Amino acid sequence: MSTKQHSQPPFRAEHIGSLRRPESLLEKRHEVEAGKLSEQDLIPYEDEAIKDIVKTQLDLGFPAVTDGEFRRISFWGTFFNELDGMKEIANPPLDMFRLYVPDIASFVDFKMNPGATVVCHGKIKHTGKSTYLPAFEFLKKCVKPEEVKNIKIVSLANMMLQR
Repeated sequence: MSTKQHSQPPFRAEHIGSLRRPESLLEKRHEVEAGKLSEQDLIPYEDEAIKDIVKTQLDLGFPAVTDGEFRRISFWGTFFNELDGMKEIANPPLDMFRLYVPDIASFVDFKMNPGATVVCHGKIKHTGKSTYLPAFEFLKKCVKPEEVKNIKIVSLANMMLQR
């Protein structure tokens, strides 16, 4: 029986979604939430965590490299916030949600607040701006110029287009 590992498996696969955030970055996010640290002060910690996760992915030979979504709190990031017709509600009441949705049911079961959510309040229109661009520009700096073609920032819009 062979124990040979395949460095080029007979299929194409890549990671989609968030990578586990380092505890040090989570602690800094908690400091931001508590008002002890500003969003601007968080950036160097995010930068360092992103550099580390990019190095890890490169060392492991991942063909597609991501920033781990370390600058985002949720998978949709700031995509909805950038659209006209959408607004963020910081502490939404639970009764605005459908309680049969598993995630919401879990919040109710554990008596937790689901946190901020984004709701539609009018006609949806793209504003032409993106907060993903600075994240992409930073990620480009973390790889060699010839590897820029392999980096990716997965946005909700990209995920919706892939369906």
